[in-house]
Amino acid sequence: MTITAIMRTMIRGVELGHGTAALILVVLMAITLVGCGGRRAGSGPIDALRTALPETVAGWTKDGPAELYDQDSIYSYIDGHAEVYLAYGMRRCLAQRYAGTAEGPGIVVDIFELATPADAYGVFTHDQEGEPVAVGNDALLRHGWLSLWKGPYFVSVYAEGEADGVRAAVLELAKAVAAAIPEAGERPGLVTELPSNGLEPRSVRYLHDQQTLNTVLFLSEDNVLLLSSDTAAVVARYHRESGSGYLLLVEYPDPGRRERAEGEFVGQMLGGRSDAPVDLDQNGWCAVAGGGRRLTVVLDADNAQAAASLLEEASTGGSDEGT
Repeated sequence: MTITAIMRTMIRGVELGHGTAALILVVLMAITLVGCGGRRAGSGPIDALRTALPETVAGWTKDGPAELYDQDSIYSYIDGHAEVYLAYGMRRCLAQRYAGTAEGPGIVVDIFELATPADAYGVFTHDQEGEPVAVGNDALLRHGWLSLWKGPYFVSVYAEGEADGVRAAVLELAKAVAAAIPEAGERPGLVTELPSNGLEPRSVRYLHDQQTLNTVLFLSEDNVLLLSSDTAAVVARYHRESGSGYLLLVEYPDPGRRERAEGEFVGQMLGGRSDAPVDLDQNGWCAVAGGGRRLTVVLDADNAQAAASLLEEASTGGSDEGT
């Protein structure tokens, strides 16, 4: 992907009203498409997908051999932003470029093998703009870029420009990759526990670390929730008659870790108050509750009622009833 194409992506984001944090994520995901070279990594499950990629598709032909990157060599491919994928346990990345006619743009297929299907879903949730298409899981197509997840893989198919037949070629390539992945995969359990009332589905983000959470809703430079690779978290935005806000669910490996995280968060963010929603001024109303390995947090709510009702609903397992 060229710098010009990246700028076009950012401009489109501004036109659609995205915030700065969302634009940064779009750019980071787009930069994965830069370059075609790189040193080969060792073979593994993802290597079997190499042979599943068609030699030609709708007038586009493989432009040289596919490149396979590991956790070290991936830095040479995505220009220093490997952390976006490494945060989800990236193991391998298979990259294949297709060349069109002399006037036609190239198409790049990137297949990332993540630690688990949940992590593949997590990478996918970074950018959920676009038109749903029936390929793999939750596939979205926008401006010549199709993304999907299936099993432990996140798949990106990107056209480097516009031309007749590009859309059909992108779709056909995505279908070939999806068909070659035998495991369907399931969404993380935390995602299914989000209350449905007022949920904005495309706001859902699955993550493990504070840095990623901050791109959705900035909390602190410090890791106030003690998030790491062994924690699972989901954050989503809600819009209800009582007011809007964000709901964050975090699953820790043990109750002790959750207790420490709750104490850290309450002490640093809420001034030691946790028995009722707290007004954080420009950061909205916040409420928190913990039990077992689960920490439930409402962030940036419009008012105390919205914070309290969403916290109660999430803490008791969710409900479809309105507020």
